[in-house]
Amino acid sequence: MSLPITEEWLKQVGFRWHQLELQPCRHWLLWLGGALDDGTVPAVEDLGIEVSEVSSVASQWHCWLRADYGRRYSRFIHLRHLKEQSELLAIIEGITGETFEPANNLYGAIHTKEAAQRLREQAGRFDRILMREEPHSQIERDDSRGGALPEHQEAFVQHRLENQGLLKEI
Repeated sequence: MSLPITEEWLKQVGFRWHQLELQPCRHWLLWLGGALDDGTVPAVEDLGIEVSEVSSVASQWHCWLRADYGRRYSRFIHLRHLKEQSELLAIIEGITGETFEPANNLYGAIHTKEAAQRLREQAGRFDRILMREEPHSQIERDDSRGGALPEHQEAFVQHRLENQGLLKEI
């Protein structure tokens, strides 16, 4: 019997979490585009697997295939419910055609072995080290936290402009 899916395990193998409005549970996302280095997916963050715990059933997880072409939710397809790590790994390996290797999962995305090595080398640059030493906000201290969605960034800028009196209603 395989081990159950947990948030701790998802974080360990490279998933990033984000919270959707009005949702009781975190959603965990792993982008798959970097593993499909054959040109079939335009960018790393265009195709992913997203999971979230079923709030009404203990130890059961929703699993979606997510495609964000153009940086917007274009497809969000529920695949099935999962309970075990091996079920999720089988789905990922079936889509990518590669053996799941957590060491190649960086920044919430699966990468080829070569691409992961390049990213590790870039992370060793002095400017990147300085950025990691002093997080600007509490959110940046959680490295498993996903980035803001474009619509959240736009709403933040609009709110700031309105509060500064720079945005006038027409």
